[in-house]
Amino acid sequence: MHNRGQGASQLAFNIDEAAGAHTPPVNTLGFTRKQNLDQVREKHERKAGAGKHGRLLRDHLMPPAQVPALSATATDPKDSGDAAPIPTTGIISNVHVSSPMPTDDVEQEKQAKGLLSYSMGGLQIGVDGESKGSTLSRGSTSPDAVATVPGTDDQFIVEHLNVGNIGLFNAVNASLDLFAERIWVGELGISTDGWSDERKEAVSNKLLDEFETMPVFVSDKEFEGHYGRFSKQLIWPAFHYIMPEMPQWHGWEKSAYEASLATCQRFADRIAEIYREGDIIWVNDYHLMLLPKLIRELLPEAHIGFFLHIPFPSSEIFRCLHVRRELLEGMLGADVVGLQTFSYKRHFVHTVKRVLGLEGSPSGLVLQDGRHVVVGQYAMGLDPTGVEEKWSNASVGELIEFLNEKYAGKYLLVGRDKLDHVKGVRQKLLGYEAFLNENPEFVSKTVLIQIALTTAEHNELQVQVMDVVNRINSKFGTIEHQPVVFFHKDIPYSHYLALLSTADAMVITSLRDGMNLTSHEFVLCQREKNSPLILSEFVGTYGAFNGGALCVNPMDTKAISHAIYDALTMNPEEKQYRWNLLHRQVLTNSAASFVSSFVSDIESAHALADSNSASPAPLQTAV
Repeated sequence: MHNRGQGASQLAFNIDEAAGAHTPPVNTLGFTRKQNLDQVREKHERKAGAGKHGRLLRDHLMPPAQVPALSATATDPKDSGDAAPIPTTGIISNVHVSSPMPTDDVEQEKQAKGLLSYSMGGLQIGVDGESKGSTLSRGSTSPDAVATVPGTDDQFIVEHLNVGNIGLFNAVNASLDLFAERIWVGELGISTDGWSDERKEAVSNKLLDEFETMPVFVSDKEFEGHYGRFSKQLIWPAFHYIMPEMPQWHGWEKSAYEASLATCQRFADRIAEIYREGDIIWVNDYHLMLLPKLIRELLPEAHIGFFLHIPFPSSEIFRCLHVRRELLEGMLGADVVGLQTFSYKRHFVHTVKRVLGLEGSPSGLVLQDGRHVVVGQYAMGLDPTGVEEKWSNASVGELIEFLNEKYAGKYLLVGRDKLDHVKGVRQKLLGYEAFLNENPEFVSKTVLIQIALTTAEHNELQVQVMDVVNRINSKFGTIEHQPVVFFHKDIPYSHYLALLSTADAMVITSLRDGMNLTSHEFVLCQREKNSPLILSEFVGTYGAFNGGALCVNPMDTKAISHAIYDALTMNPEEKQYRWNLLHRQVLTNSAASFVSSFVSDIESAHALADSNSASPAPLQTAV
């Protein structure tokens, strides 16, 4: 918060900024959040429909008499019931569907890339790569789930995977009362080049009927260019402040952009095929930044929102991209562009002004055709009730008792990160090493348990991290004590919750990150111990947790060392005070509030754009 004289409205704005809260657009036709959502509900309740599949989409694709009967079984218990329809919502992102046995790095990349997933992660399709028979993917226990391509012996099975943007899926799942139905649209993640039209139709029907999902079929060549090169070797590094100049990176190539544009066009065509008036189209993440404009060209009156789940860089970084105009224009096809934090929103608005020369404010932009685009700040959180239900499971309690006994008399630090360049795992270990060097009295009674999730492309980083792990354990370890316990794999969720509950501090030292909801999980699991959170200032949740967490610069190993010392020596009163601040923010910035804020703003922003579309736009000059 700034310490200079300011009016009440400016003070409230700065409080919102510091809290990481959603800041609504300044001109939304005077709607309050509740009034706007009530109007959304009333509008869509007047639409025809019956039950969750009241307007299922295959009646666009075939005559009504040919629409097969739909399964009455709900995959998620929350989906069942006779609740009256509310808004019919099309939610657009990638669905992760992976082949059971990857054969090369490209296939592993495909498995790792799910933007949006169904159930506790993704969907997995197992098929016979030739023509007949079935390949049941690993973990299958339900032979009755095998489906057959009509008129053939070709069979396949769909299963759930715990991968992808689970946070987004859970956020939508926690807000089911807002939607009459959800349709997830995404690329499958396995090769479909050899698939027949009959197989594609059968898989599409199965996913639609039973999983509320519509697949987009992308060729292997397009996928490799779109995801493997353009998304992962250009956009992702730049948005995390790593200039994509490595010789092995090819995201700059013209063919990579063309493949991404072609992929996004396939998404737009699929969406236009199934769209109905009044649907809300929600495009998610950096893989699909070009998509909103393509949808707008096909559906000029559609309600479109775009949300970016990674940081948006400063204009000095973004302006280096050769497709900077194309990316910005693609995002501005939406009625609402959502960013995670105030600083990301400020970066986006400033970049649009510099690159495209448009007029605007922190709350929105005016395009040259007069259309208004709202730019909002939305802090995605967790579903606290869902986490607490899992935390209350008896197995978690048993694991907590086991960990308390195993590490009795020791301080337990925990971390869980992907092992990639921006998560700061090596910096965390260097800070912990400095802590042990500076505080020898803690050497024999402190343990860092680091869970490092595997990634496909960072073998060099893995070697660097393991060098530090081995050095710490060699210097400070004994036959009875190991200072670092390093898991180069994930652990079961119940074990993870127990570990968070037992910890004396959690350490997050990302060099650049989005919201990082592991911090939220830690806070929810610490109702009894109130242990401190050590958090990098370059994490999206930094703004929300400022004042509650011990914030550090991850490049400063001494700062990490001092934060660890402060966390382990903090008195109980300060622990409880800080935890209360953190817990309040976790409850305020929940998954449900994130979804309801974003969806309602799409509706009000679209109405605002309609009311201003006839206004003449001022002449603009790019700077």
